[in-house]
Amino acid sequence: MRLFNAGVLLVVAALSFADTATLQAAEPPSDRVVVMYFHRTVRCPTCQKMGGYAQEAVRTGFAEEMKSGKVELHDVDFQNPANDALAKGYKVEGPTLVVVRVNGNKAAEVRKLTEIWVKVRDKQSFFDYVQSNVRELLK
Repeated sequence: MRLFNAGVLLVVAALSFADTATLQAAEPPSDRVVVMYFHRTVRCPTCQKMGGYAQEAVRTGFAEEMKSGKVELHDVDFQNPANDALAKGYKVEGPTLVVVRVNGNKAAEVRKLTEIWVKVRDKQSFFDYVQSNVRELLK
């Protein structure tokens, strides 16, 4: 899997996530997991459902980690010009859930969770898929 440079990850910190449901420590730890749901400006019902499921899966599965900053959760409108560098850095071309393991404030591993499209019909399967990937990257 291709790793992304720290500059792409720094864009995450610099972006203003006006529509983000994030609970973070004031200064995030240098080792953490960043979960980003990339969506279009106008969302179809399936995309809204995937975004809601992703948020719920992370919030319910990692509430303590979110409070401590070990897990971050962001909604990112990839069609917003302010997010161009981030979308290009992660090669986002459509609604996508990206999970990044950060070590020493650098992207160490990036996973695109492409199976959300087929798992959206089964909420528990969707949750299990998202939570297991976040859990693996927290190790």
